[in-house]
Amino acid sequence: MNKQKLFYIILLLGIYLNCFGQISYNSWVNDYLMINSFGGNTNTEAYTVNLSGNGYINIPYWRLSVRLMSPVTSADGNYTIPANKIAFRPVSTSGTAYPYNVPTISQIGMPLNVTLQEGQEIFLVPQSNAALYNFPFLFFGYYYNLQIKYSLTLLGGAYLGNYPSWTNFVAPMQFTAYDRYNNVIGRMDHYFKFQIGTLSGTPPDVPELSLKFSGNAVNGLLEFNSRNDYMNGVSTTYPSSLIVKSNTNYQIKMRSLQSQFVSQAGDTLPLETVNLALKAVSGNAATVYPVTLSTMPQLVAKGGYTQGSSVYFDITYSTGSNDQRFISAKPADYSTTLQYEITPQ
Repeated sequence: MNKQKLFYIILLLGIYLNCFGQISYNSWVNDYLMINSFGGNTNTEAYTVNLSGNGYINIPYWRLSVRLMSPVTSADGNYTIPANKIAFRPVSTSGTAYPYNVPTISQIGMPLNVTLQEGQEIFLVPQSNAALYNFPFLFFGYYYNLQIKYSLTLLGGAYLGNYPSWTNFVAPMQFTAYDRYNNVIGRMDHYFKFQIGTLSGTPPDVPELSLKFSGNAVNGLLEFNSRNDYMNGVSTTYPSSLIVKSNTNYQIKMRSLQSQFVSQAGDTLPLETVNLALKAVSGNAATVYPVTLSTMPQLVAKGGYTQGSSVYFDITYSTGSNDQRFISAKPADYSTTLQYEITPQ
C-alpha cells in the first residue's frame, strides 16, 4: 500500500511539473534624455525588462537582445547620431522566486557595457549562466518574476558639437528575449528620444575608438566533419573581419562570458580547447598575441593611431590535434559568447 501511495504522489508531481513553466516577457522605458554637456549624459533607469510566470519554471541559457531598427536620425532628417555612441549598462536585478533569490548581474554573466552597432542584433544577455528558476511548494513560491534595470548613455565627445542646439533625435529599438533553443519568449519595440540642448564647456580631448566585426565573423564556427579533423584539429579564419579605428594608441582584450562551451542538451566542453589568434592585415602595424579562450580578459592586440582610417585583422579560431575532449564529446553544437573590448593604452 505504501508503494502504491508513493507512486501516486510521484505521478502527480510529474503532471504538476509539466503543466506549468510558461514565462512571459514585457518591458517599459523612461525614454527621454537631455544632452546639455559635451560629456554626454546617462538615463539611469532607461529600460526595465520583466520576465514572469507561475508555477514551476526552469529555463537555462536564456538570452536578451537589442537591435537598432533604423539609424538614429533627427526630426528633420538632416543629422544622425552614430550607433556606437549609445551604450546600455545593467544597473540591478530584483524580483520574486522560490526557494532561491532571483540571480544577480554577476550570476547571470551580463556584459557590463553594451554598445549598439548599426544593423546588428546586440546581446544584453548573450547566454545566461543562471536559469530562470522557480520551484513552488504547495502555496508558497507560486509566482516568479525577474526584473532587470538598465541605464542608457549617450557618450560624450566633440561630435556633439556637430548638431544645432535643440535638435531632437529618435532611436527605435527592438528588444527580444529568447530561450536556449532560440525560441522567442517575447519581443517589444521602444523608442528613445535624445534632445541636444545648449552644450556647456568645451569639446573634450577624449580618445575616439571604434571596434566592429564584418557580418560573417559575428558567429564564429569550428566544425568536426571527419576522422582527420579529430586527429589534426580544425581551424577557421575570417579574413579582415575585425575592424578598428582609433585616434590614439589602443589595446584589444577578449574574454568568454561563459565558463565553458555548452550544448542545448547541457553538455559542456572546456574553453581552453579552442585557441584564438589575430593577424594584422597589410598596412596594419599592430602587435598581436595568440591566446586560448578563458573567462579572464586577455590581451590579443596592441596598435597605434590609425591616421583617420580603419585597419583590419584576420580572426582565426583553432583546436589542437588528438584532443580527447573532442573525441569523447557527444555530437552536438557547443557555444559560448566572446566579448572583445578596445581601450586606450
